Amino acid sequence: MPALSLPTFPADPSRLPEDMAVRFSRIKHVVSDTDGTMVTGGSALNDSKGRPSARLSQTLVDLKRCSIDVIPCTGRNRAMIREDVRLLGLTGWIGEMGGILCLHEGAKNDWRYFTADMPYDPTCGKTPHDVICETGVVKRLLTRWYDSLELYNDNGIGYQYREVSIALRGTVLEDEAQTMLNETGLPIYLADNGFVTRITGKTILPIFENGKAEDVHTYHITPRGLDKGSATARYLELRGWDPDEVMACGDSPADCEMAAHVGTFLLMRNGISNPKTQAALATAANTFVSTQAATDGWCDAMQLLIALHA
Repeated sequence: MPALSLPTFPADPSRLPEDMAVRFSRIKHVVSDTDGTMVTGGSALNDSKGRPSARLSQTLVDLKRCSIDVIPCTGRNRAMIREDVRLLGLTGWIGEMGGILCLHEGAKNDWRYFTADMPYDPTCGKTPHDVICETGVVKRLLTRWYDSLELYNDNGIGYQYREVSIALRGTVLEDEAQTMLNETGLPIYLADNGFVTRITGKTILPIFENGKAEDVHTYHITPRGLDKGSATARYLELRGWDPDEVMACGDSPADCEMAAHVGTFLLMRNGISNPKTQAALATAANTFVSTQAATDGWCDAMQLLIALHA
């Protein structure tokens, strides 16, 4: 497949063509992946090279002053993303690859599960995660790839606190893994949420020196039809937002699912070399690539929006 060619998101508002200035000035909401997009190295106080920086926090303040919402859309579970959002003063979140939608409206904290094509009865006393686990497919996967796959324990919080998806990391034969999921009888699939760049703590996976990961994917077992794209579409519907007034941002193939449901999609430069990302965006006409990788590129794009709203 030829390398993906995308226009670079502009950095200078004074040089924008009029139609582009009008388009970007309409953006009122940003739905964004977190790790590898907004955040580098798990810290909001790093730049894209992992150096101490307050630029992300200042950019979030500037966005808030312009009344531009930032909604994290992440594979992280409730316990992680809820605290991130609370500390950063954001207005809602999408967790577990779209499986939990949380809307903040003033003092109201409204959330719900979203399981797309997978039937789920909220009165059953189980989470969607429990329903999937009871099929035994997780154990089968871990047994089959005993030396290259492990449960991804959410930075020490523990996979058991997930409510919809099941997070794993490693390397598998994806077609074979999907066949095993199909055999459960549930409409579920294996989503690739990008590469793990660093692993801390105990692991069975091969890593480079200093904890740098070697060809390790983050996978999520997810209800079929549920992805960051369908969840974003549902979230916008619940909030009553015009898709043309929304920009989505991300660096992984899973993030690219959002592109079809928003007016503008920003692919981080660090995600452009992934063949799956290239395939996902091959026909997308609303997509730009960031000026720089991860946090620095994200902040560059947000500062343009801020300048247009000033």
